[in-house]
Formats: sequence, structure tokens, C-alpha cells
Amino acid sequence: SAFAVAAPSAAAAAPSSAPPRRLGCLGVPGVTAEAPRLRGASAAARGAQGATIGVALAIAASTTATAALVKRRVRSSAEAGTLRRRGVAGARLVALGARGGDGSGDAEFLKQVLREIKELVVLEKSEDETLMRLVASMDEVLVEKNEIVVRQGEKDSSMYIVAEGEVVLELTKAESAEPLTRPVTRGGYFGAVEVLGKTPQKVTARAAQRSRLWRIDSNKFDDIIFGGAQPAAEALDEDEDGEGDEGESCSATALREIFIVSDSTAESAKVSVQTALRQFDYCLQKTCGVNRTVVYRFVRTIKEVEEIVGRAGEADALVVFTVMETSLHEALIAACKKQEVEYCDLWGGLLNSLEKKFGAKRSGVTGRKQAVNEEYMKIVKAIEYTRKVDDGVLPNAWAECDIMLVGPSRAGKTPLAFYLAQRGFKVANYPLVPDEEAPPELFKLDQNKCFALTINPEKLRAIRVERMKQFGRSNTQYADLAALKKEVSWIKTFYIRKGPTWPVIDTSDAGVVETASRIMEILDRRKGDSLAAAYVSMD
Repeated sequence: SAFAVAAPSAAAAAPSSAPPRRLGCLGVPGVTAEAPRLRGASAAARGAQGATIGVALAIAASTTATAALVKRRVRSSAEAGTLRRRGVAGARLVALGARGGDGSGDAEFLKQVLREIKELVVLEKSEDETLMRLVASMDEVLVEKNEIVVRQGEKDSSMYIVAEGEVVLELTKAESAEPLTRPVTRGGYFGAVEVLGKTPQKVTARAAQRSRLWRIDSNKFDDIIFGGAQPAAEALDEDEDGEGDEGESCSATALREIFIVSDSTAESAKVSVQTALRQFDYCLQKTCGVNRTVVYRFVRTIKEVEEIVGRAGEADALVVFTVMETSLHEALIAACKKQEVEYCDLWGGLLNSLEKKFGAKRSGVTGRKQAVNEEYMKIVKAIEYTRKVDDGVLPNAWAECDIMLVGPSRAGKTPLAFYLAQRGFKVANYPLVPDEEAPPELFKLDQNKCFALTINPEKLRAIRVERMKQFGRSNTQYADLAALKKEVSWIKTFYIRKGPTWPVIDTSDAGVVETASRIMEILDRRKGDSLAAAYVSMD
């Protein structure tokens, strides 16, 4: 989710006890400097002091085994965005290690947070040296209460980690009058997807109190994480020339980019690429490198097409496109051929076959209109029913459902239910609670409609801990691992006793789409083979 943020890690849960703000010697006797507080001083004085501190830190770095990590501090204000875009000229130097009594301070804290960022899987396998280089490239940002750090839609593809204070994330949706909000405290972050995909900010971040954050932009991230990666073509050439090292495989951090281009929403292309990439799960982040998909949608001009292809050439990216408008389609193919960029016309073959079948030319019209037919109304009714009976309410309406999902709280029943509803299924769900008697309506409905969900205790605990943190709570029985093991054991016994015919589906490592596909497959197989389960689409 664009609005998902990580909760603080265990090590990050409590702020460090901040000593006086000094530039520490970092292990070198005699190299200390008072942290600059030069608001009223002249620019020359600030520059002179900054230079002195820089020299001192350079000496420290050259004379100790651990290099000094030097940071720029950005005093955020109303023009915080402008400061960042200017390269924070005149920002004050501080040592990352100055905040910890052991000299590690923010450096170790940031390294641990980076490794735990779920959206940046590549960092899980990165060496400590790489992470420390990433830490050393970050800028410190200070914000006062109610100041805006970034705005939703702002072209600032940076990630921020909260070191002190609290930042509130606000997500504004067109269908909602009030923005969705979520607090982020020490160890939390936002902008991970943006820094990886070089996309605009998906939320507005506002300081709830005076706060201190660390920022890294996408260019620095790419330079450090992917900068040393050898292009696949070069590696192949070397192997063909016999110059490659014997047994050498491509780097786990080598970046493999895919550009998706569309003159509409790009949803069909995105889903197709994501589905195809699943075939390479066994080697991504291992021997196939790291994939990054960049989506360019609502492309309207040939100039845009040529610029996108130019970027693809520089990034050695594969261009996958669904472009209907004839002139753009032709321009895109021509540009790819001219710049020798590999491309895949996702709908080209299908459209050519349809033209042959119908004896007519494609219209080139972008997008599609939703037909308000019987199938469409079925989906609308399914969504409304699913919303009405969500989370175990209205048992007297369960007999009407097509599917009944049963499982522990936070096992993914609600998102799964709504995903299935968008495919025309009326879905009810009931959260099991140990030692609580289930409603009799659950056993009166057709038992072939029931599907049992299970999840391993460790995964369930992680989800519930995150949920509790959203409400500012912790250390509850709801997320206690020992209690969860008993709960999961009780639920498995419940399935054996009360639902022996229910298919049991483990959602521990399965996403909504995968689980929904499994349920639909079971429903189809009950009818027979794929021929018996075939249906006519009215759309």
C-alpha cells in the first residue's frame, strides 16, 4: 500500500539519550568541536567554522579504522523543499555518531532501520559496508511543529526516516473529504517506494512536534546500491570473449529495469508484467539481480515517447507497452528500434489477430467504457453485500453468500473478501475467537461455501503488532506469541471438529491474489475440469 509505513524496530523504539550536541572526536583524541549554533553569525563565520569542522573530521577519518560519517543538517522551514532542491547550501555539518555515548548513535540506528524496510528487499542482503555508505549519504532534516516535510504529489523521490519526534502522514483520496492519517515515530519511515521507483510522494508528511529526520534521495540510493552493477549485456560479452571469471554469476544487486508505457491507465500492462515476473521469484535478489518497474501512463505526445525511450536506453531497460493511439504506437516502436532498446508490444499480436478475425482495423481509441450490463450489476451487488456482512455481522444474511471465509483475526479475510467481490462473488467472513461459540448460522449454510484460513503464529504476531502500534498500544495478549500459538492450535482443532469438509488455505506467505485464485480454482474443480467450469463473459 502507498500508505504503508514501518513501525519502529525494537532497537529504534526508544530515543537515545542525547548528550550535548557536539561534534565528537570519533575516537581521535583532541579532535572535538562544539556543535554549531550560528543563527545570528555571519555567512563568513559559518563557512569558516564549517571548514574547520570538515578538516577535523577528515583527519579523524584518515586516522581511525572507522571512517567518520559526516552529515549535513537541514534546518527545515516554510521553504524546506527549496532548501532540499538547492542542495541545502550552507547546511551545518554534524557527525552521525555524536548522539550515541558509544560513538555509534544514529549511524547504527539508521543501518538497522534500513535493513528492516520491507519495501527495499535489496537492503536485506546488502553488506554492512554498503548500508553505512547509504547512511553516510543521508541528510539530516529538522522540522518544527506543523511544518510540511513533503506534500502529496510533490516530485521529491526521497525517503525519510524519523530519528526524533513524530510526523503525521496524510493521504488524500478523491472519494474522501477528510485525509487518512497515520503517525510515524522514531524508527518509522516514509517514501521507500518513491526512492526505489523515482516517483512523486504519495502522502503529505506534517510534523506533529519538533522532529528530526534523515533523508536520502533516489539518485544517491541508486549510485550506492546499483551503481557498481555491471549491465547484463556487458557481462554476456565478457563471457563470450572468455574473459569472465569461472563460475561467476550476476550480482544479486544488479538492477534490471522495466519501463511500462501506456496511453491509458497502464493497469493491464502492470498486472501482466507482475504476473510474468513471478516466474523469476526463484532468482530475483539472488542471481537475477533486482527488478524495478517504472510506469509511464497517459502518454499523449511523441516527444514524451522519445524521452521515455531515451531514458530506457540509458538504463538498459526493457520497454513494455500498451499504446492504442496509432501515431504514438508507431513512434514508440520506431524510437526503440532507432536506439536499439529492447521492447515488447504487449497487445500487438492480439490486435493483429483480431483484425484478421474480424476483417477490420483497430480504432486506436484509448481506454474503455464500462458497460452497465448484467455482469457489471452483479459485481456492484456483490461488493455491497460483502461490505454489509464484513467481520461476522448479520449472520441471518449469510445463507445468501457465495463464499464464507473463516479464520483468525488479521489473517486477511476482509481484503480477500473484497477482492473476490470485485469478481462477482458475494463473500461473508467470520473471525474465530478461541473458546467463543460460533453462530449457528455458520453451520446451517451450505458447507461447500466455507473456506478455512490459517496462518503461522509468527506471521500473525507481526501483523497484529503492526495493528496495535497504529492504535498506540503494545504488549497486549492480542499479539503475544505464546498466546497466538495456542490460538492457532485451537483454530486448527476447531476446523477438524466443526468444519471437516472445509478446504484449509494457509495465508502465511500468500498474497490476496494468490489466495483468491486458489479459492476460485477449488470452486471450478468442484464442477469438473476447465471445460465444465467455462463461462460466457458479457463484457
